[in-house]
Amino acid sequence: MNLDKIKKTSWYRQQTEGTPYFIYWPCRGCVEWFKNKEQIYWFCNLEEARAYLDKDLIRKLAEEYLEKEKENPGNLQELFVDWLKDIREIDNELFNLIDTKGLPTLADQELLVVNKKLAQQTFQMWQKFFMDIYDVDAEGLIERELVNTGINLSTEEKNTLMLQISPLAHQREERDLLKIVKLIKIIPGASNTFLYISGPDNLHRLKLYPEIERALEDHQKNYFWIRNSWAHTGVITVFNFVEVTKQILFGSRDIDKELEKLTNFIEDLKKQKKEIADKYKMSEWLRQLFDFFGLLALWRDERKVEMQKLNHYLEQVGREIGKRSGLDWNEIKVCNPLLIMGIPVDKKLIEEQSSFFRDNLILCWDGEKVVKLSKEESMAVEQTIESTIQTAVTEIRGMIACPGKIKGTVVVINKKEEFTKMKEGMVLVTNMTRPEFVPLLKKAIAIVTDEGGITSHAAVIARELKIPCIIGTQVATKMLKDGDKVLVNADHGVVVVLE
Repeated sequence: MNLDKIKKTSWYRQQTEGTPYFIYWPCRGCVEWFKNKEQIYWFCNLEEARAYLDKDLIRKLAEEYLEKEKENPGNLQELFVDWLKDIREIDNELFNLIDTKGLPTLADQELLVVNKKLAQQTFQMWQKFFMDIYDVDAEGLIERELVNTGINLSTEEKNTLMLQISPLAHQREERDLLKIVKLIKIIPGASNTFLYISGPDNLHRLKLYPEIERALEDHQKNYFWIRNSWAHTGVITVFNFVEVTKQILFGSRDIDKELEKLTNFIEDLKKQKKEIADKYKMSEWLRQLFDFFGLLALWRDERKVEMQKLNHYLEQVGREIGKRSGLDWNEIKVCNPLLIMGIPVDKKLIEEQSSFFRDNLILCWDGEKVVKLSKEESMAVEQTIESTIQTAVTEIRGMIACPGKIKGTVVVINKKEEFTKMKEGMVLVTNMTRPEFVPLLKKAIAIVTDEGGITSHAAVIARELKIPCIIGTQVATKMLKDGDKVLVNADHGVVVVLE
């Protein structure tokens, strides 16, 4: 730990609400991906996780991987395919085992083995590639290539070329639900029946329409996890989806147009990208470059999907371990899951782990292994880095994810408990957006984040919704407060507080 060097470093901060049972091993995985690199710190406590990354280092790594792609076209695709095989295939085996056997039927040792494997998967999923290295200067890397080729793209053209190569999870869920809505509309009497489903006890009415009932049950099995996060999980029920279905059925949305757009997403996007590339007579490398960033955006979303599913099953296993130990989830979730070696769980372990994470520990690489800094060292590193970040920033400025100018009222939201603050037509200010933020984003007139790059969740969703978005300000949540009147000038990447 060299505080003088830390003071001279330009830092990039990532931050998320999180609970140790879910996020400790992903933090460890990130540190190990950066092994042998200095100036990488991961902060983790009972309620959140933070990464402090040396901007110069991650810029260098971003350039290195881009050069690998140039020398070996499809390098990123190969990494992605390997990731799917090593992570998703193994995850699905574990999920199917749990769903098929049922946790109560597992012997204590079997339950502990499943818990260990799930926790190890949360670590492994960060070992292939850390795409967040492109958060700091992806736009600069793209602009450099465009300047070298003498091409001047409009913002809209650039955004189109950067779009993910296939629909994201929330788009797939929306598409599949719209298909169910269309099915309901064409079956005589079905729409009216939904008016009488006012609670879970009324779901028996669906039995009048077996095809609709089956479609909703399948939808629930496919997407029950879609609002999970690093801090919270919850099962979206059939009734929850029925409620959303009713809003669409009796709302003013153009269902046919929306469904057609989502169904033809891949084909239409390929056509649009080709037309732009052909218009400017782009080289194969430049086309490949935009495909690279489109794949990054998709991979980032698929990583979130695995996180959402893994955390669901981790919590179910943790709850079962707690039940057999006479403990509730709030006691179990403060633990590093790999330290749970027996059932019943010793209450001394709970106390030790709670104290361990309460100390705001910082993880880093000491040249040979991941180490935890002492409480005093962690406080010194955190305070020094945060001070360095604040000193370096004199205005709320970031990267343009989606252009536009708009005036509005700020709402600052970083935790699920704060979601109820969001009202239609507000400017959403947050550390970072995640899948559970999608309903909030649809209400926002603009988005401003502390973190993220042009392939981040906020950037991708903003481009989809076509609302002004500024990302990577690092300070928006610190400098803005609920009720502030602001001008979000996403044409120039700046937020101005109005008198």
